[in-house]
Amino acid sequence: MFHAKFSLKLLLLAFCSIFVYVLFVFFSFDEKELQKDFEARYSKVLYDRNDAILSTFINKEEQWHLKANAIPKKLEVAVLLYEDKNFYSHSGVDFLAILRALKSNFLGEKKSGASTISMQVIKLLEQNERTFWHKFNEMIKALSLEQSLSKDEILKLYLNNAPYGGNLVGFYSAILFYFDKDPAHLTWSEAALLAVLPNAPGLINLEKNKNKLRLKRDALLHRLYAKHYFDENTLKLALSEPLPSFKPRNNLAPHLAIKLLDDTHKQVKSSIDKHLQIKFEAKAKEFSLKLKQKGINNLAIILADTKSYETLAYVGSQDFYDESALGQVNGANAKRSVGSVLKPFLYALSIDEGLIAPSSLVLDVPTFFSSFAPQNANKKYYGLIRADFALSKSLNVPFVQLLKEYGYEKFFYQLKSFLNFSDEDYKKYGLSLILGTKEFSLEDMMKLYLALANYGKLKELSFYPNSNNTNERQIFTQGSAYLTLQSLKDLKRVGLEEYNKSEKIISYKTGTSYGRKDAWAMAATPKYTLGVWVGNFNGEANANLYGVSIAGDLLFELLGELDDLSLEFTPPSDLFSLKIDTLTGYRYDENLKTQASNTFFPKEAKLLRTSPFLKKVFEYEGKELHSLDENFKFAKERIKLVLPLNALAFLNDNQVKLKQEKSVKILYPNSNLKLIRTKDLHQKNSIIIKLANLNDEKLFLYLDQKLIFEGKTKSLSLDFTQGKHELFVMSASGQSDNVSFEVE
Repeated sequence: MFHAKFSLKLLLLAFCSIFVYVLFVFFSFDEKELQKDFEARYSKVLYDRNDAILSTFINKEEQWHLKANAIPKKLEVAVLLYEDKNFYSHSGVDFLAILRALKSNFLGEKKSGASTISMQVIKLLEQNERTFWHKFNEMIKALSLEQSLSKDEILKLYLNNAPYGGNLVGFYSAILFYFDKDPAHLTWSEAALLAVLPNAPGLINLEKNKNKLRLKRDALLHRLYAKHYFDENTLKLALSEPLPSFKPRNNLAPHLAIKLLDDTHKQVKSSIDKHLQIKFEAKAKEFSLKLKQKGINNLAIILADTKSYETLAYVGSQDFYDESALGQVNGANAKRSVGSVLKPFLYALSIDEGLIAPSSLVLDVPTFFSSFAPQNANKKYYGLIRADFALSKSLNVPFVQLLKEYGYEKFFYQLKSFLNFSDEDYKKYGLSLILGTKEFSLEDMMKLYLALANYGKLKELSFYPNSNNTNERQIFTQGSAYLTLQSLKDLKRVGLEEYNKSEKIISYKTGTSYGRKDAWAMAATPKYTLGVWVGNFNGEANANLYGVSIAGDLLFELLGELDDLSLEFTPPSDLFSLKIDTLTGYRYDENLKTQASNTFFPKEAKLLRTSPFLKKVFEYEGKELHSLDENFKFAKERIKLVLPLNALAFLNDNQVKLKQEKSVKILYPNSNLKLIRTKDLHQKNSIIIKLANLNDEKLFLYLDQKLIFEGKTKSLSLDFTQGKHELFVMSASGQSDNVSFEVE
């Protein structure tokens, strides 16, 4: 009797101990820790704007372990039928299944573990050996898990962490590396294979056990068919599908992935468009083959949506996997000398400062700025030229002079406020700042050119879709931005692209750094903004590096991959018609009474200055007189072109003698005239140009800013292409006239 009571007490004590243990395990289980543990295992993944995978990296366990936010319906159906058909009805443990498993195992029949999906989640978390004790603990924790998470959340945890062969973990990893497709397009055959793979640890290598895996897959397909999930034709097609093999893949936008992903942000949705990224990476790799023949190894590209400031393609190098040419270096955020690509911003700011209008004449003559003597890239000088022509030709001398007038310290701090760099040493760069001596990255330049394309609104370059990119500021007037874009629109292009100006309306600028180490090309359209850098990551110079012919070539090849390039920037509302003097293109001075015309100018800009080159003088017998001179009463009022001595010396060396009388005029065509092209007997579209040349001087005639004639004449027969044109004539004495007209 004593022994029976003692045994009963022991049994009761054991039961109570087990009960207490069960309660302890049940209530001590923390599903937040479970979630955190699984999160730490996931691979870093960069997605495009449409949730397509761009880049993924192995985790610390050297596994491809991708996390998916949604489960394909076919996979869910197949997994539940194969693994846990009572999943939505049990509370974490299927006790009937356990009884059946015990019976089967006891009778020596087919072994079964009777683990529910909830129990398998615990098993995947803890990764313990298969023992009865561990299974007992899994049961308790599964019951606790079911109290904390929904069934759908538990199923998602299981499928995101189940093994799929080799170093693939999670169904999304399997879909990516076995099928390389969108999970939404999974077939029944593929779903069935993914359902059986985690439950067949001995067969999980697709390369070695394909026949056995096929039998398991096909058996599940027959069960799915018997449950009426699909018809007989679908079954036949599913059974005929071959088993896949592991498909190695290269990452897309890997430089951006490395930039955006870290242990805190392991799954990031970017603004990249996968289709454009694929095109741009292929074009970069193809173009780099041409570059390497010239001894140039590297390039970088960024494409952004103009309106949203969002990055659509990001190519950090010619090929991330080109280790011999430092392909893993990210050239898109590397600081490099920017050459002339800053000039449009000084141009716009100078318009706002009232220093120039696009039509204003500026000096392009050999000039010394203390010990600094800039030269134009083509080693030529043009004398007196329009500001927009100086920008389109990227002439260095006029822009160094313009920077001097604007203030290099002021321009430096403007750039600092735009790009938020830490450098304070503006004296280090001086007037050479406008020639690119301060280094910026392609990302920096994209930020500036996006501001230009958005009429002066500066925002951050965004790498995320639908980002709350509202921190904007107006860095110059809408009008100056528009006038700058217009001045960049008609730049001469290389090769056949010169004939595509009506189809590809692009405002663009190229630049070449001092010493030929960097070549740049930046383009802005209403839909896209594109930036290109070409050079060598090791800083090696190359005589072939030119912004126009190297970076420009790549730029236009990339633009060929885009649509909607025929859109034009529309004039903003803050432009008004300003009266200017026709001779030099500055604000009309009522005291001078020169010939007048009109140009567009921003309302919000400072008042455009009057001409620094025109001066009213009084002359008698060829001498200038002041008002106290005894012969002043005989003097005649004249308007004189006043130039600095270096400019006068240059013009004198080039046989240009300055006089004051107006002796040159374009008589025909008149300004703003529309001409209809007609063919003569020789099938030529000729138009007769009539000139007044009263002093029979040597004339220099420019058509669309290109010198087409030098000599003495009063008429010329010229062939014109369809479109807008500008004629400019200057005499040897410095007299000039210009007209703009259109040929239809």
